[in-house]
Amino acid sequence: MTNNNIDKSGIVERLNSSHAKMISFDCNQKPLNYETKLGNHHVHLFFCKQGNPIFQFSEHYQRPLPEGSYFTIYDQSKTLDLIIHAQSCKLVYVSLPPQDVHQILIDDRKSLVQLGFEGFGVREYSVKDINFATDLVLDSILNPRLEPNLLKSVFYRSKVLELLSFTYDVEESQLYEACPFLKEKDNVERIKNARNILIDNLDSPPSLPELAKQIGMNEYNLKVGFKNVYGLPPFKYLQEYRLNLSKKLLAEGQWQVAEIADKIGYTSSSHFIEAFRKKFGNTPKKFMLANT
Repeated sequence: MTNNNIDKSGIVERLNSSHAKMISFDCNQKPLNYETKLGNHHVHLFFCKQGNPIFQFSEHYQRPLPEGSYFTIYDQSKTLDLIIHAQSCKLVYVSLPPQDVHQILIDDRKSLVQLGFEGFGVREYSVKDINFATDLVLDSILNPRLEPNLLKSVFYRSKVLELLSFTYDVEESQLYEACPFLKEKDNVERIKNARNILIDNLDSPPSLPELAKQIGMNEYNLKVGFKNVYGLPPFKYLQEYRLNLSKKLLAEGQWQVAEIADKIGYTSSSHFIEAFRKKFGNTPKKFMLANT
């Protein structure tokens, strides 16, 4: 990917090595019109965390990238001209040769074949949803306070690996196939609504019976369906979400530990500190001091 716009405000080149490139876009301040070329020897992945950018490939052809989705672009036959038009958006772009993708994932080849991933052919243009785990990785990339003072290349190379591992993991649709109950689109929407209710009420979430009643589903189907969609039972998911959110709030350095514990729904600071230490191997205070 070549360009002459890398110094624009809100556009940061995070990684530029012989194997991979990563660029983050945060255009909350002004409209983005980003011109570049996509080389035909690389797989190009654009992850849209926020906003609805338009990818213009020619005067007569353009494609939107909805918020919460990622765009895979690979065309072995030609270099592509691209202009990204966006406003109030957050994007992460990763580029690397297809053979490097295959090499990185080779240890999981058997699982990948079972999932239907056979590598890249001559061309691919696809848009798919970003899952929860990938969303957390994008948060860590777009939050500069989580960036180490030294060893930045190591940090961002690890983020490329994380993005690849979650991008080519089991897709939600395949998880739904494993649970016949979730083949009904209406049931999937109820499960997603349950997740939103929990996230919107971090400080006082409903009980499992209350949550089931709110979404119009029995408790058993809620527990089974939630785990199939999000990989965890509802309240284990809520705990993971709270702790990951606390990590971002601590890195911002605007609140005391007790205030953050209260914001994310812990009634006891000591319980929050212990849960944080078990998950991240450090206390909230030590993490905050090291990252602010």
